[in-house]
Amino acid sequence: MKKLKLINDKRFFLIDSFLYIFKYYFYYKKFYKKNCILIGFFNFILDILIKNKPTYIVAIFDSKLKKNKKKKFYINYKNNRKKIPSYIIKNIPKIKKILNLLNIPVFFLTSYEADDIIGSITKKNEKKGYINYIITEDKDYYQLISNKTYILNIKNNKCINTKYVINKYNINNIKQIIDLFSIIGDKSDNIPGIPNIGIIKANKLLKKYKNINIIFLKKNIKFIEKNFKFKIEKYKYLAKISKKLFKINTNIDIKKNINFFYRKKINILKIKKIFFYINKFFFKKKFKKINYFYI
Repeated sequence: MKKLKLINDKRFFLIDSFLYIFKYYFYYKKFYKKNCILIGFFNFILDILIKNKPTYIVAIFDSKLKKNKKKKFYINYKNNRKKIPSYIIKNIPKIKKILNLLNIPVFFLTSYEADDIIGSITKKNEKKGYINYIITEDKDYYQLISNKTYILNIKNNKCINTKYVINKYNINNIKQIIDLFSIIGDKSDNIPGIPNIGIIKANKLLKKYKNINIIFLKKNIKFIEKNFKFKIEKYKYLAKISKKLFKINTNIDIKKNINFFYRKKINILKIKKIFFYINKFFFKKKFKKINYFYI
């Protein structure tokens, strides 16, 4: 991980909004009966603004998917996810409204998941020389990391880069992260992978054969030890499906101009009034810090 330098240039921050809405709802409801989701989520948002003073920023949301496109590959994709609590659904319009008041653009596309939208924006930005900081805790996004795209841990304000991921998962290069999870699966999204093949064996295969397409060639399968050879031959179709599920779409046509994502200065008095209404005691402490920063 490397520390994020504060430079006023082409830094572009992308927030995986629903992940943090869920996270802070379940954490803060233990302490606050009223407005717990607004307290938790906007405490996090203000941290982003205070620590990074973004030039370009966007809060990405999933749209209401009538039918997830990836389910045509695997009907059980994300079937293990809990139903969204009604309290969260009820507060989404409020969250979007306050984000707009903070001059943080809200963006979603019908029929697309947040990761595909983020993936497509980052690739478009890379071509135009912007440096992307994806604010998320979802390992799926590791596949997007490059010399112009990082995952930002907002707690310590450090960036996850290619070196970190390669060392963490013992792979040869960042591209292999997709093949690795195609083999071992991902329980959080109900991605199957090849049953009973773990990360150690998957790493050995990828060190030798580079990707699953090469592993599955007949001339290579015959050299794999017997007990694993049987699993691979029987379940390689699941690994191919898993690759389609895990891989982020980076080719969506994002029609928004860069100016849409440019963050203008806010009306601090108006914002204070709103946050003090949510919880004056909590946000009073926060705004003592904010007085010394351009947010």
